[in-house]
Amino acid sequence: MVEVKKLSNGIKVVFEELSYVRSVSFGVWIHVGSANETKENNGIAHMIEHMLFKGTTTKSAKKIADITSGIGDDVNAFTGKEITSFYGTTVTKHLPVLVDLIGDMIKNSRFDEADIRKEKSVICDEIDMYEDSPEDLVHEVLQQKVWKDQPIGFIISGTKSNVRSYTRDQLLAFMEEYYVADNMTISVAGSFDKEALLNQLEDVFGDIKKRVVPQQEKANDTANRIKSLLGKELALDPYSPRYSYKKEEQVIYKSTFCTRHKEIEQLHVNIGFPSITIDHKDQYVFSVFNAILGGSNNSRLFQIIREELGLVYSIYSYGSAYEKVGLFQIDITVNAGQAKQVFEKTFEVIKNFLIEGVNKEELATYKEQVKTEVILSSESVKSKMNANAKNVMTRGMVTPLDEVLAKIEAVTCEDVAAFAKKTLDIKNCSVCVVGPKESEAFTQIKRAWTHKVQ
Repeated sequence: MVEVKKLSNGIKVVFEELSYVRSVSFGVWIHVGSANETKENNGIAHMIEHMLFKGTTTKSAKKIADITSGIGDDVNAFTGKEITSFYGTTVTKHLPVLVDLIGDMIKNSRFDEADIRKEKSVICDEIDMYEDSPEDLVHEVLQQKVWKDQPIGFIISGTKSNVRSYTRDQLLAFMEEYYVADNMTISVAGSFDKEALLNQLEDVFGDIKKRVVPQQEKANDTANRIKSLLGKELALDPYSPRYSYKKEEQVIYKSTFCTRHKEIEQLHVNIGFPSITIDHKDQYVFSVFNAILGGSNNSRLFQIIREELGLVYSIYSYGSAYEKVGLFQIDITVNAGQAKQVFEKTFEVIKNFLIEGVNKEELATYKEQVKTEVILSSESVKSKMNANAKNVMTRGMVTPLDEVLAKIEAVTCEDVAAFAKKTLDIKNCSVCVVGPKESEAFTQIKRAWTHKVQ
């Protein structure tokens, strides 16, 4: 059973006890990511995530690594567009060590100037690594272009010039703004003593400050007054969102065709359609729809384009859902000489799907597939910890497994057809192509795309 409690400072804690396991997964989730940044500080949330592993007031980076190794070497972190998470999985007896370690990292990291300089170099290498990964690049560039100049479209790692510009004070100011109790959720799943853990969490995390709302409101009022006098938008300090005037509430999607030239053998194509947000009521319909069209080895796209025609090695679909926006994306890896044919065949499959829909026998197969994936995922303590945290942060509650399965089972052929019609608006799709500069496929695909969206 899942329980949600609060520490004295308001931090939400999601518990799910599993008495039949000997392990436990623990994570601290902060509601911050690249979507909270500006052009000037894009990448700063990711930089902070890195710095929290570089040593605290009581532990060196080597000591943190030693402790991590001693409890199973499964402590990590990630930064997303809207969430940053620090987490680990270990055996039950080591949970107190894991809690203390992550708490110390979040509250007492040193941000040593020498460490900052070294980590800037590491992150610049990481940016190069993503640039050298066309599978990641084609996804990121498409999102960057369809949400151009809007924070949700920012690359999570930021730019090298931004990374090199950060000062210690700027990192600490951004962290002070977002690493507050109101912005945190703690999730625990597995075998543990709930009362003892709750007491430890209060000791370790209970003194984290809440957001200072009056000061923020005062700063925003000041920015608004200056805006009215100057007649333009104003951000007093792009590194401290507390003093920023946020001019946009709605995210605007723009249909686009974009390219990136990389000296690689194959062409990488990503097709995007505007889709649902992370908490949308149609999320279960989406899961079934995605499995049918491209999200599985038995999907229409995979079976027709890869298996029947043998035109590609890889073709699959997936969703990218956020608080205000979402995308349905199709990823294709193809030989440049076959790219135009594959591109056109992909849209032929989409059009046929819109016309034919899905029959009851097919629907039953795909629903069973989706339900099986959900059940298998729920067997992992790490997956449970992750899912519970995301649900509480985005929806305010955790939906019981049986209810999730029932909602998937309730999806009808008509639901899938209606969702497909609403999502697969060919005139509003976007395309990103990554591949060798000399390839004629760029021109061929752009011409085909232009024909479809006009």
